[in-house]
Amino acid sequence: MPDAKKIRIFGLLLGLIALGLGVGLLTARYYRPVEHPSGIQGMFWPDPKQLYPFITMDDTGARFGLDRLKGKWSFLFFGYTHCPDVCPITLSVMNQVYEELQRRGLGSEVQMLFVTVDPERDTTRRLAEYVHRFNPAITGLGGSMAQIQSLAGQLGVLSVKDEADEHGNYLVDHSTALFLIDPKGRLISLFSAPHEAASIVSRFLQIRDFVGQQT
Repeated sequence: MPDAKKIRIFGLLLGLIALGLGVGLLTARYYRPVEHPSGIQGMFWPDPKQLYPFITMDDTGARFGLDRLKGKWSFLFFGYTHCPDVCPITLSVMNQVYEELQRRGLGSEVQMLFVTVDPERDTTRRLAEYVHRFNPAITGLGGSMAQIQSLAGQLGVLSVKDEADEHGNYLVDHSTALFLIDPKGRLISLFSAPHEAASIVSRFLQIRDFVGQQT
């Protein structure tokens, strides 16, 4: 095996390890067991992480910052439009979650956000076309890498860009977690893959009720 290829594979493995550590360290730092009600898993309580101001761009080209997280429950997933498997599967689940919450009369309380980790290829137009295939209510977030990192860095989200092939195509390894931000702009929970719509809806309703009782 050529040395260059060995180095690339070794670097990719290190990146994947770092990716796992990023979410693991975040969970270890912010997760606290919930004493009541029992059975809520993956909830960061009593110390939900308050997010700080950030700037990204939505799929209409408008600014999207912390102010647009306030007042709604936000489901965030980080991925990219060229993703071959995890992203389309997760977006399908997000669509199912949204439709179920809408059926329950809660659609106006939530927003579904897909944040690209590949701004080089994911233009505003491409993001809009991609996420709206799954549901017009899903919003794509992009911008420059620095802008994306202003949000991703706060959540411990890491991504590793693979080496491009002879046609310029490449993959990006990234977190598969689905993040839940509460209406105060706090990271309140994390849903680990594999994602299942019914389970997410059930846990969300428990979290929503519990947080509502604390305010």
